[in-house]
Amino acid sequence: MRIYRGNPELVFRGKVAPWYGALSGLVAAAAAILALQPGMPAGVPAALLVAGAVVLWPAVVRNRVELYRDRLEIVFGWGRTIILYGHVTGVRPYTGSSEQFTGHKCTAALDGVFIEAPRDGDAAVSVIGNDNLMGELRRRAGLGEQP
Repeated sequence: MRIYRGNPELVFRGKVAPWYGALSGLVAAAAAILALQPGMPAGVPAALLVAGAVVLWPAVVRNRVELYRDRLEIVFGWGRTIILYGHVTGVRPYTGSSEQFTGHKCTAALDGVFIEAPRDGDAAVSVIGNDNLMGELRRRAGLGEQP
């Protein structure tokens, strides 16, 4: 199996829900509150800000689905998940139910797309234009319309 290297044909930007922004804000506020505490070592709030930046910020900046001619790549935070179109068996809205449990939960919003790909690992993503992504994935994977 040969994977084509090159620029993506289509890119869907990830969606970040307000609750995720609020979580990021809480981490920054906690660092500020700790910094104001008398006797607090300066390294503690700085470490909290750095840890928050390393964990939370990449999901905002690196959050997209790239479609290539032979595969899709999910870029989320520090990770990259590759799923071949031939391995996709279903695409439907993500509901968070127990049958949609996945190790590739690449979503920072509650509404998203569930991509069934048992060989590569199922994935949940949330992008701007979830319906457009579902339609394009169904077309590229040869699935036709699904409910």
